[in-house]
Amino acid sequence: MKRPENNDWLDKALTKAIGSEESKPNFEKWKQDHPEAVEMLTSRMDRVSSVTTSPHNIRDIIMKSRMIKLAAAAVIIIAVMMSIHLWNKSTPSAYAFEQTVEAMQNKRSFHIQTYWGLLPKDEFWAEYDENGQVVRYRQEEEGRQDYEGPIVTLWEDNIKFKYYPKPDNICLITNTSNTEPELEEFDPETAVRSAYEQVAEGKATIEIEEPSTDEGRITITVTRTDRFARQVLLIDSDTKFVIRTDTYYWDNEEGQEFSKGIEVLEYNQPIDANMFSPDFPEDTITIDQVSQEVGMAQGDMSDGEAASEIVREALKSWVAGDYIKVGKLFGGAPPELFTERYVNLQPVSIISIGRPIPVQYIKPLFKVKCEYDAEHDGQIKTIKLTFDVLAVDGQPGRWYVSYQLKL
Repeated sequence: MKRPENNDWLDKALTKAIGSEESKPNFEKWKQDHPEAVEMLTSRMDRVSSVTTSPHNIRDIIMKSRMIKLAAAAVIIIAVMMSIHLWNKSTPSAYAFEQTVEAMQNKRSFHIQTYWGLLPKDEFWAEYDENGQVVRYRQEEEGRQDYEGPIVTLWEDNIKFKYYPKPDNICLITNTSNTEPELEEFDPETAVRSAYEQVAEGKATIEIEEPSTDEGRITITVTRTDRFARQVLLIDSDTKFVIRTDTYYWDNEEGQEFSKGIEVLEYNQPIDANMFSPDFPEDTITIDQVSQEVGMAQGDMSDGEAASEIVREALKSWVAGDYIKVGKLFGGAPPELFTERYVNLQPVSIISIGRPIPVQYIKPLFKVKCEYDAEHDGQIKTIKLTFDVLAVDGQPGRWYVSYQLKL
């Protein structure tokens, strides 16, 4: 069907657009990009008798010519469309914190560096499955000043290797589930989820600072309503992944602020499989709590009673030179730990065993102070040691004495 000849719509559009202050398309830019169309329009206008160039006269000229009218209509339509297109490109949609919460569920691996204050502390490499469950991780932790390198933790399939470098040169193997807080505490997704939940529950306020065009980072500040802590998160504006988190705590007793941070070095990049392999020095002393039963059963005793009893049994076995039993009570330690490493601490008689002191820790822990006589090179000397007594991972109801002896 042929459209009826009715140009009232065009007349009204031209009348409204020419000389109007309501429409402000980016016409100058359009003219630069489309010189042919401008030339066609202006050349036709040049053929008209000379008139003043007021908006009223221009409108009269255009209305008298069908061709100029159509060309003008094309100019207006294209210019308006161009201005809408440019406006859409220059005005990004508003960022919402939920975008980062959702984006973080797509992480499959990360490499992060943690900080206490301004000082770097731990470094982590971790891989996750499609359900967001950790598959394996590696942690390199700053240890004692006399250590010849970092403390290395490896975890996979609920088996954890923890290597203490020389001079200790000991690897502890334990059963540990993937809920172990060593990784959970430093997972950037955990930081995002925690902040989001606090805001959703009304326990914190949130401020979002959009980036300028050249920065590409969104800053989110989450402040607890009790002012005890605040968290600052930097978000990549393209991926919506968190790339840095810093948590600041206020210590009323010290009267100052403390902080810890997580910097994400990489997301979703392949990690060398050797990073998760327990490749430690050949002379490493291995304490295996996975392939054997270790420690002592608690039975009907309370936790404190069990802590005192296992220390007493461990010292009695050490005095008797029963290194198989003492090794079992010390968490599965091999005999050479006592015949070589701690030979100068060999007890000959027990003087006292102190009251067990509970310590707040990620699992049950007691400290037990002891005093005993030891003989070395024909000399008797009194030794004062504090033993750590811990619950055995993966073996409920059993306790062991830590192999790390503290004078």
